[in-house]
Amino acid sequence: METDPSSPEGSAIDRWDQLHEVLASQERRMILYSLKDAPKERRLPLPEAAKAPDSSWDSERAAMRLEHSHLPKLAAAGYVRWERDPFCVQRGRHFEEVEAMFNLIDESIDRFPKSLITGCDIYEELYHDVRQ
Repeated sequence: METDPSSPEGSAIDRWDQLHEVLASQERRMILYSLKDAPKERRLPLPEAAKAPDSSWDSERAAMRLEHSHLPKLAAAGYVRWERDPFCVQRGRHFEEVEAMFNLIDESIDRFPKSLITGCDIYEELYHDVRQ
């Protein structure tokens, strides 16, 4: 019988697999990264929290993708809690897993190859600040 990776009893391997799957989407990364810098109990408005800087998008279609795909996946992992009315998101019970990953990346950004930074809205500015 397979262990539910979203439960506290999920194995470390299951949790890593889930973390990598969740981080595979830019919209999910943007939501999580936005929550990283927000106070713990703060709720961020959606779909705005999922929007990458300088990107154009249809907020109505984005909201639909979030509600039917991205937010359920993030919530199942325990990384977020979200509500439909008002449409918002906040940190979940396992957010520290995501936060630890982002903190490690932030601390070592100067060692990343440019190919992983150039065009990445989350890290491009941080990378340039560290390199100067």
